Amino acid sequence: MKKFETKYGYFSEDGNEYVIKTPRTPKPWINVISNSRYGLTISQTGGGFSWLDHSEFNRLNCWHQDLVQDNWGKYLYFKDEDSGEVWNPAWLPTRTELDEYQCIHGFGYTRFISEYKEICSILTIFVTMDDPLEIWDIRIEDKSGKDRNISIYTYFEWRLGSSNDHHREFHKTFIHTRMDQTRNAALAEKRIWDIAIGDRGHWNTKYPYIGFLTASEPIADYEFDKDSFIGQFGTPQSPAVINGCTMQQREGTFYDAVAGTKINLEIKANQSLRFHYLLGLAQDLSELDVMQAKYRDAASVDGALKNVQEYWKQVLSTTEVETPDESLNLLVNKWLKYQTIAGRLWARTAYYQQSGAYGFRDQLQDSQIFLSIDPRQTEQQIRLHAEHQFKDGHVLHWWHPITETGLDSNFSDDFLWLPFVTLSYLVETDDLDFLLQNVKYYDDSKGGTILEHCTQAIDYALKRMSTRGLPLIGSGDWNDGLNAIGIEMKGESFWIVHFLNYILTRFADVLERMSDDLKAKQYRVEAARLRKKLLEFGWDGKWFIRATKDNGEIIGSHANREGQIFLNTQTWSVIADSAPSGYQQKAMKEVESRLMRDNGPLLLYPGYSAPDKYIGYLSRYAAGVRENGGVYTHAATWAIWAFAKLNQNELAFDTFVGINPIINGQDPDRYKAEPYVTPGNIDGPDSPNYGRGGWTWYTGSAAWLQKCTLEWILGIRPVREGLMIDPHIPVEWKSYTVKRLFRDTTYEIVIKNESGKAGETKHLIVDSKEISGNIIPPVDREICRVEVIL
Repeated sequence: MKKFETKYGYFSEDGNEYVIKTPRTPKPWINVISNSRYGLTISQTGGGFSWLDHSEFNRLNCWHQDLVQDNWGKYLYFKDEDSGEVWNPAWLPTRTELDEYQCIHGFGYTRFISEYKEICSILTIFVTMDDPLEIWDIRIEDKSGKDRNISIYTYFEWRLGSSNDHHREFHKTFIHTRMDQTRNAALAEKRIWDIAIGDRGHWNTKYPYIGFLTASEPIADYEFDKDSFIGQFGTPQSPAVINGCTMQQREGTFYDAVAGTKINLEIKANQSLRFHYLLGLAQDLSELDVMQAKYRDAASVDGALKNVQEYWKQVLSTTEVETPDESLNLLVNKWLKYQTIAGRLWARTAYYQQSGAYGFRDQLQDSQIFLSIDPRQTEQQIRLHAEHQFKDGHVLHWWHPITETGLDSNFSDDFLWLPFVTLSYLVETDDLDFLLQNVKYYDDSKGGTILEHCTQAIDYALKRMSTRGLPLIGSGDWNDGLNAIGIEMKGESFWIVHFLNYILTRFADVLERMSDDLKAKQYRVEAARLRKKLLEFGWDGKWFIRATKDNGEIIGSHANREGQIFLNTQTWSVIADSAPSGYQQKAMKEVESRLMRDNGPLLLYPGYSAPDKYIGYLSRYAAGVRENGGVYTHAATWAIWAFAKLNQNELAFDTFVGINPIINGQDPDRYKAEPYVTPGNIDGPDSPNYGRGGWTWYTGSAAWLQKCTLEWILGIRPVREGLMIDPHIPVEWKSYTVKRLFRDTTYEIVIKNESGKAGETKHLIVDSKEISGNIIPPVDREICRVEVIL
């Protein structure tokens, strides 16, 4: 059964695949595939790029961002040598109209099923779990009843290093290509790695990998010069070598390096053939030899794909839900987890943004996705980020693996996400011993314990106060677009007041458990002081002010013509309990009336119509776009938390529905973005493209939507004492189930709403025994069965 079908595609019955029916989607609809080191992006037309360890510093092939034409990729051409007809199994770049076409994006693979003139092909592209390579598995079949002579051509441009390839005439001079007949492999090496490493200056380090393209069928011909393959006046849509020009077998150093190869296939009438390519980066030829031997035949390819599928099956099935809302089930059970792990944590790249770096605040928050899957992964992420903290408590805003260089910025929130996510980890695991692990500082190899890293971050925040005793915003807080509001170190952030209060009050509890009562008391005193300051300076009468500029002007006030109200200072007043209940209720009432729109709550309203150099680039976006009056999905997820915490269940669910990509994707020509992953933003009412999604895949919203939906709508939430049952579901739901891993036990929970009120827990039955309250205490067994009557 097809699920959520539109004219462009649908989810498979089991939800493990999204099937695209036409290459002409409104925007590129992509998959991000990675094994944590090697990865690739691939669109529904075969566009995209591959990399190892860093999508910007170590890219295999050339790719340039163009979400209109999507005309850079790694391409296969099929040519019928008898008729001369040419087509691509993924449609681009020839654009030959296929008789049949499907692009299927799955977890860890993408498959193209196509037919042209009774030649059927299935192309499966995936990344193995263990090696720095991708496999192109091809099955080709004749249905015409006659023998066919089909040639398969490959084409892409070698990059081998930094993606910053705008000066191609310079970079191409360092690439050396050759055909290794013994290995049946097209090889490419580079004599320069244009990133900041090495001990003898920039542009003076050898690229340490060998790019390779091998095939299980003999490569009959090759052309490694773009000028000869495409032709000076040719195009990828109509390249010279496919239009009759002879492959000249040019290789070496003096060309614009491409991987142009040709395989000749003789397909008997009504018969099929299967073969595969290996493409990747090897440290040396011996590593390539090992990989060729490992994936030498169809059985080994099948085994490698099975390993990929088994991995994702295990990861995605650890925590599962079954509710009356099928879109919620698909997102929570499968696609949000896959997007976060494959896209944000492992690849750290996509089509709208290519990063490769670790954002200190970004991947820390993303790592919360593992708390209900494998908390050790969250622990590793915390340790990694702690290593990029300075001894005084501040951190790198982002850093690059490979070079270990980063941006030493003046943001006011980055360092605070370290104790925040550590708190989440402790609630999940109750593992206080983790706090005693020693981790180096970025500027001090001696390091300190995780506890010391966290308190250093908090203490650093407490030192950054204005003359009024409010947190200085510096180069921005959570919102990078406020990058000019406090560069003179005078502007203040009221969102940091809320955020810091959340951390101070909860970390005080941790410190007491670690027998540091003195510091715990200090943190409670500081939190109380901040709450008092918030009401004195941060309340605007109906909602909370967002910030002050260096010159003392406020933003997020009724006194402002534009940017009158910001979402985050309202939602976090509830999340952090930083203001009395009455203030919280009033603030969220204004969110409902002023910010809630078709696609959830706007980040601010009204959008800025003219740039304000004392605010920053947020005001330079067009009004209604991204942070300037659009729905910024990451922040919108926090509204689910806030509304649910106030028992405004209908509004919490309305927010979920508003930002739900599956629901928005039911109007695909308006929404445009992929319907199976969250977007970073959705255009607001000030935009002529109101409702258009963008910046998909590479967004922190996926992990947060997963967390807020599971913990605050479905209400299965970890607390120190166990699993809390606190649903905030639609009243019409009769029942739902949750399978949740918690402290090495799988809890199989059935929640029944027989009263139709969806209220508090009336009966809590744990392994056939009723207990009081709404917290399931930890148990020491593999499975625990729970029944809840609301």
